[in-house]
Amino acid sequence: MDKRIDIPVPGVVNVDAANKRREDYAYTRDLQALEYNEAIAKRVLTKARNLTKCEKCGKEFTAETNSEDSLFCPECSQT
Repeated sequence: MDKRIDIPVPGVVNVDAANKRREDYAYTRDLQALEYNEAIAKRVLTKARNLTKCEKCGKEFTAETNSEDSLFCPECSQT
């Protein structure tokens, strides 16, 4: 049986490269968080205004009631 103990020696770290990787990671994380926050804010505002997307034309309109029957905008309902 071998009585040697191998201790790993950490390699030389390029501090500038490590700092650049951290900054890049933080930047992409912040951009992603900004996108998610904007999407959440838009969804909350849409729910607050009770906007619904028309099934025929795809235009968003304000629904007077929360019923599932009125999925057509006023322009499409008239035709």
